[in-house]
Amino acid sequence: MYPEICRIGPVTLHSYGVLIALGVFASLAWMTHIAKQTGFPPADKVFDLVFVVVLAGFVGSRAFYVIQEWGWYREHPIEIFQIWKGGLVYYGGMILAFLGFFLYVRFSNLSFLASADFMMPFIALTHAFGRVGCFLNGCCFGKGNLPIQLHEAFFNLGLSAFLIHLYGRRKFTGQVTAAYLLLYPTGRFFLEYFRGDQVPWLFSLTLHQVLSVAFILTGILLYGVCRHRR
Repeated sequence: MYPEICRIGPVTLHSYGVLIALGVFASLAWMTHIAKQTGFPPADKVFDLVFVVVLAGFVGSRAFYVIQEWGWYREHPIEIFQIWKGGLVYYGGMILAFLGFFLYVRFSNLSFLASADFMMPFIALTHAFGRVGCFLNGCCFGKGNLPIQLHEAFFNLGLSAFLIHLYGRRKFTGQVTAAYLLLYPTGRFFLEYFRGDQVPWLFSLTLHQVLSVAFILTGILLYGVCRHRR
């Protein structure tokens, strides 16, 4: 594994942080391009939107991980802030990112579902970069020698491409968001069987599998409601 890319004086470039940053910048550039082409959302709001989602996502994903591993962090509180070592839980970040996203679009007078449709392909794209960072960092590892992080990275990359394709052809507002809530948790549910860092939590399922089921049900409900509203 390569948790550190290089050191420049007192500054250390951690592979996990660099990959996340690359994912955010790639998504931001692409989102700005699409916003300028389509007029939604206003291009000058894209940076603020991404900033809120990324910040809330990091806080939520770290908080969720710290809660899971509280026995360790209670004895080593300073390490709570050392996120470059890894230790982010995607679903925790997803939940808080949705909350931050909801508050931002509400106070910016933007449509929640239209904005969510716009964001979802790039959530998957940034996640793909993040999983490559996990591979280099050595966290979120698979059973045996299975590089499950790279499998999930490719899955997210394919999901991002599909959602971008769907975004330009969606038949109703909310379709892309519902598709993400159906497809990502389904993939994550099965990928969890090959993770080496997870343990059963409920009915032989890991916590992330249980959360995946909850998000799939949410996606089904959202799809039905949005299609009916159309």
